[in-house]
Amino acid sequence: MTVIASEERKNQAVAQSPVLFRAKGLRKSFGGVHAVRDISFEVTAGAVFAVIGPNGAGKSTLLNLMSGVYQPDAGALTFNGADLAGLPLHRRARLGIARTFQKIRLFKQLSVLDNVVAGFHTHHDIPAWQYLIHGSAFRRDHARCRTGAMELLAFVGLAARRDALAGSLSYGEQRLLEFARALATKPRLLLIDEPAAGLNASEVDSLLDRILTMRGKGIAVVVVEHNMELVMNVADRVLVMDYGRRLFEGVPADVQKSAAVVSAYLGGELM
Repeated sequence: MTVIASEERKNQAVAQSPVLFRAKGLRKSFGGVHAVRDISFEVTAGAVFAVIGPNGAGKSTLLNLMSGVYQPDAGALTFNGADLAGLPLHRRARLGIARTFQKIRLFKQLSVLDNVVAGFHTHHDIPAWQYLIHGSAFRRDHARCRTGAMELLAFVGLAARRDALAGSLSYGEQRLLEFARALATKPRLLLIDEPAAGLNASEVDSLLDRILTMRGKGIAVVVVEHNMELVMNVADRVLVMDYGRRLFEGVPADVQKSAAVVSAYLGGELM
């Protein structure tokens, strides 16, 4: 009863939070392939919103539409009340939308620390000429970024690898580094594409803890993931996609009870 009551209170708190991100009637096609078809949903502030489905369901395309990698063929996107129509990825990042990618994208010839420092570029507050002549403002800003980067490396458990080249890290460590670099942009909404891929069981547990910590700090998270145990333990709401369409949306407990979801994606058994 205590667990059920706690879950109900959490669901009520999420439902009462303001809407941070809204998608309405999204469509995206590539030639004759309809990757996303009439998808609508809302993400509330400080919530974890999971998107699940088989390969080819349109999950990564949906993240690309949200982040600005792609522009939709139809439909509308708003973030914190602002219309995102036509805004590219870098402008959405300045608004507070960050993401990681299914295929890791790091500066592999730079150090672990410098990769995270690079994430602070959206929040530099110094005159342009300081980049040519490294004056006191540049040095203060650089020191601030390095301090912040070290805090984020400690958060993901990579502080001891600060001086290593990013390309020398294990696959799981590179995923954590990309996670830290995305956090350096100080997002209000973080989009994560298959974060558990390549991680061992211990690393997945650690990732779960970090996502929950972020939620506790008010950062909303949209996560695309095949690891159902992670999804069911971290998500406040789950969107299930099938051939680009919305098959189901609800709290994890309702997803587990949906015969359509269990039959279509999980071979008759969710957990």
